[in-house]
Amino acid sequence: MSRPPDFDDLVGEGLASGERERLLRVHELLIEAGPPPDLGTEPTVVPLLPRRRRAALVALAAALGLGLFAAGWMVGGSGDPGTFEVVTMTGTAYTTGLSATITIFDADDAGNWPMELEVEGLEPSSDRELFELWLTKKGKLAALCGSFFAEADGTTVVPMNAPYRFSDYDGWVVVAQGSKSPLMTT
Repeated sequence: MSRPPDFDDLVGEGLASGERERLLRVHELLIEAGPPPDLGTEPTVVPLLPRRRRAALVALAAALGLGLFAAGWMVGGSGDPGTFEVVTMTGTAYTTGLSATITIFDADDAGNWPMELEVEGLEPSSDRELFELWLTKKGKLAALCGSFFAEADGTTVVPMNAPYRFSDYDGWVVVAQGSKSPLMTT
Protein backbone atom coordinates (compact mmCIF):
# COMPACT_ATOMS: atom_id res chain seq x y z
CA MET A 1 0.00 0.00 0.00
CA SER A 2 1.39 3.39 -0.98
CA ARG A 3 1.69 6.33 1.37
CA PRO A 4 -0.91 9.13 0.87
CA PRO A 5 0.39 12.51 -0.33
CA ASP A 6 1.39 15.03 2.33
CA PHE A 7 -1.20 17.79 2.77
CA ASP A 8 1.37 20.60 3.05
CA ASP A 9 3.06 19.44 -0.19
CA LEU A 10 -0.29 19.61 -1.99
CA VAL A 11 -1.56 23.04 -0.86
CA GLY A 12 1.63 24.89 -0.11
CA GLU A 13 1.79 27.92 2.14
CA GLY A 14 -0.16 31.17 2.27
CA LEU A 15 -3.67 29.90 2.93
CA ALA A 16 -5.88 31.65 5.47
CA SER A 17 -6.22 29.57 8.63
CA GLY A 18 -9.97 28.87 8.16
CA GLU A 19 -9.44 27.81 4.55
CA ARG A 20 -6.46 25.63 5.49
CA GLU A 21 -8.50 23.83 8.20
CA ARG A 22 -11.42 23.21 5.81
CA LEU A 23 -9.12 21.75 3.14
CA LEU A 24 -7.30 19.63 5.71
CA ARG A 25 -10.60 18.06 6.86
CA VAL A 26 -11.52 17.24 3.23
CA HIS A 27 -8.02 15.79 2.63
CA GLU A 28 -8.31 13.52 5.71
CA LEU A 29 -11.80 12.31 4.62
CA LEU A 30 -10.48 11.43 1.16
CA ILE A 31 -7.58 9.45 2.66
CA GLU A 32 -10.00 7.64 4.99
CA ALA A 33 -12.32 6.74 2.08
CA GLY A 34 -9.46 5.22 0.16
CA PRO A 35 -9.00 4.88 -3.60
CA PRO A 36 -11.97 4.12 -5.87
CA PRO A 37 -12.53 0.51 -6.86
CA ASP A 38 -10.69 -0.73 -9.93
CA LEU A 39 -13.17 -0.76 -12.81
CA GLY A 40 -10.77 -2.34 -15.25
CA THR A 41 -9.09 -0.79 -18.22
CA GLU A 42 -11.50 -1.78 -21.00
CA PRO A 43 -14.89 -0.05 -21.21
CA THR A 44 -17.87 -2.34 -21.53
CA VAL A 45 -20.24 -1.54 -24.39
CA VAL A 46 -23.83 -2.61 -23.85
CA PRO A 47 -25.90 -2.44 -27.03
CA LEU A 48 -29.38 -1.00 -26.49
CA LEU A 49 -31.02 -2.83 -29.36
CA PRO A 50 -29.77 -5.03 -32.16
CA ARG A 51 -29.15 -3.08 -35.40
CA ARG A 52 -32.17 -4.59 -37.18
CA ARG A 53 -34.51 -3.50 -34.41
CA ARG A 54 -33.08 0.04 -34.37
CA ALA A 55 -33.65 0.40 -38.12
CA ALA A 56 -37.20 -0.93 -37.77
CA LEU A 57 -37.94 1.51 -34.93
CA VAL A 58 -36.57 4.45 -36.92
CA ALA A 59 -38.72 3.48 -39.93
CA LEU A 60 -41.79 3.08 -37.73
CA ALA A 61 -41.20 6.47 -36.06
CA ALA A 62 -40.79 8.17 -39.47
CA ALA A 63 -43.99 6.58 -40.80
CA LEU A 64 -45.90 7.56 -37.67
CA GLY A 65 -44.61 11.15 -37.86
CA LEU A 66 -45.57 11.44 -41.53
CA GLY A 67 -49.03 10.04 -40.80
CA LEU A 68 -49.60 12.48 -37.94
CA PHE A 69 -48.42 15.39 -40.07
CA ALA A 70 -50.80 14.44 -42.91
CA ALA A 71 -53.72 14.01 -40.52
CA GLY A 72 -53.01 17.37 -38.88
CA TRP A 73 -52.78 19.09 -42.24
CA MET A 74 -56.08 17.63 -43.39
CA VAL A 75 -57.93 18.41 -40.15
CA GLY A 76 -56.30 21.81 -39.63
CA GLY A 77 -56.90 22.90 -43.20
CA SER A 78 -60.61 22.15 -43.28
CA GLY A 79 -62.85 25.15 -42.73
CA ASP A 80 -60.03 27.70 -42.91
CA PRO A 81 -60.30 30.13 -45.80
CA GLY A 82 -57.52 29.92 -48.34
CA THR A 83 -55.82 33.01 -49.68
CA PHE A 84 -57.49 34.24 -52.85
CA GLU A 85 -55.22 37.22 -53.55
CA VAL A 86 -52.70 39.54 -51.90
CA VAL A 87 -52.88 43.20 -52.92
CA THR A 88 -50.05 45.63 -52.15
CA MET A 89 -50.55 49.35 -51.68
CA THR A 90 -48.06 52.23 -51.56
CA GLY A 91 -48.22 55.87 -50.61
CA THR A 92 -48.91 58.53 -53.21
CA ALA A 93 -46.44 61.17 -54.37
CA TYR A 94 -47.50 63.26 -51.35
CA THR A 95 -47.49 60.41 -48.81
CA THR A 96 -44.26 58.50 -49.40
CA GLY A 97 -43.19 55.88 -46.89
CA LEU A 98 -46.67 54.40 -46.47
CA SER A 99 -47.42 50.81 -47.38
CA ALA A 100 -50.19 48.29 -46.91
CA THR A 101 -51.02 44.72 -47.76
CA ILE A 102 -54.56 43.42 -48.21
CA THR A 103 -54.83 39.65 -47.89
CA ILE A 104 -58.11 38.57 -49.44
CA PHE A 105 -59.31 35.13 -48.40
CA ASP A 106 -61.65 32.84 -50.35
CA ALA A 107 -65.25 33.98 -50.37
CA ASP A 108 -67.71 32.31 -48.04
CA ASP A 109 -70.91 30.62 -49.25
CA ALA A 110 -72.84 33.92 -49.09
CA GLY A 111 -70.28 35.75 -51.26
CA ASN A 112 -68.48 37.73 -48.53
CA TRP A 113 -64.72 38.12 -48.98
CA PRO A 114 -62.95 38.13 -45.60
CA MET A 115 -59.79 40.24 -45.67
CA GLU A 116 -56.93 41.38 -43.47
CA LEU A 117 -55.45 44.85 -43.93
CA GLU A 118 -51.90 45.39 -42.66
CA VAL A 119 -50.70 49.02 -42.71
CA GLU A 120 -47.26 50.56 -42.02
CA GLY A 121 -46.24 54.21 -41.73
CA LEU A 122 -49.72 55.72 -41.35
CA GLU A 123 -49.35 58.18 -38.48
CA PRO A 124 -52.53 58.74 -36.48
CA SER A 125 -53.73 62.29 -36.01
CA SER A 126 -54.02 63.89 -32.59
CA ASP A 127 -57.85 63.85 -32.80
CA ARG A 128 -57.98 60.04 -33.46
CA GLU A 129 -58.95 60.42 -37.09
CA LEU A 130 -60.39 57.31 -38.75
CA PHE A 131 -59.00 55.93 -41.98
CA GLU A 132 -61.06 54.08 -44.59
CA LEU A 133 -60.35 51.36 -47.14
CA TRP A 134 -62.28 51.78 -50.40
CA LEU A 135 -62.63 49.96 -53.70
CA THR A 136 -62.45 52.36 -56.64
CA LYS A 137 -64.16 52.50 -60.01
CA LYS A 138 -62.53 54.68 -62.68
CA GLY A 139 -60.36 56.23 -59.94
CA LYS A 140 -63.33 57.35 -57.80
CA LEU A 141 -64.34 56.01 -54.38
CA ALA A 142 -67.02 53.41 -55.05
CA ALA A 143 -67.41 50.83 -52.24
CA LEU A 144 -66.39 51.17 -48.59
CA CYS A 145 -64.70 48.06 -47.14
CA GLY A 146 -64.21 49.38 -43.62
CA SER A 147 -62.80 51.99 -41.25
CA PHE A 148 -59.86 51.69 -38.87
CA PHE A 149 -57.54 53.57 -36.53
CA ALA A 150 -53.75 53.49 -36.87
CA GLU A 151 -51.64 52.55 -33.85
CA ALA A 152 -49.32 55.17 -32.35
CA ASP A 153 -46.37 53.62 -34.22
CA GLY A 154 -48.19 53.98 -37.56
CA THR A 155 -49.04 50.30 -37.96
CA THR A 156 -52.23 48.32 -37.73
CA VAL A 157 -53.56 44.90 -38.65
CA VAL A 158 -57.34 44.82 -38.96
CA PRO A 159 -59.82 42.25 -40.29
CA MET A 160 -62.31 43.53 -42.84
CA ASN A 161 -64.92 42.22 -45.23
CA ALA A 162 -65.93 43.01 -48.80
CA PRO A 163 -69.30 41.69 -49.99
CA TYR A 164 -68.61 42.89 -53.54
CA ARG A 165 -67.65 41.37 -56.89
CA PHE A 166 -64.08 42.57 -57.35
CA SER A 167 -64.42 42.45 -61.13
CA ASP A 168 -66.74 45.50 -60.85
CA TYR A 169 -63.88 47.63 -59.47
CA ASP A 170 -60.43 48.70 -60.68
CA GLY A 171 -58.40 49.47 -57.53
CA TRP A 172 -58.10 50.11 -53.81
CA VAL A 173 -57.37 53.29 -51.82
CA VAL A 174 -56.94 54.33 -48.19
CA VAL A 175 -58.24 57.80 -47.34
CA ALA A 176 -58.77 59.83 -44.16
CA GLN A 177 -62.44 59.68 -43.18
CA GLY A 178 -64.40 62.37 -45.00
CA SER A 179 -61.65 62.90 -47.59
CA LYS A 180 -61.48 61.76 -51.19
CA SER A 181 -57.70 62.25 -51.48
CA PRO A 182 -55.89 58.90 -51.41
CA LEU A 183 -53.13 58.39 -48.85
CA MET A 184 -52.33 54.96 -50.36
CA THR A 185 -53.35 53.29 -53.56
CA THR A 186 -52.79 50.12 -55.62
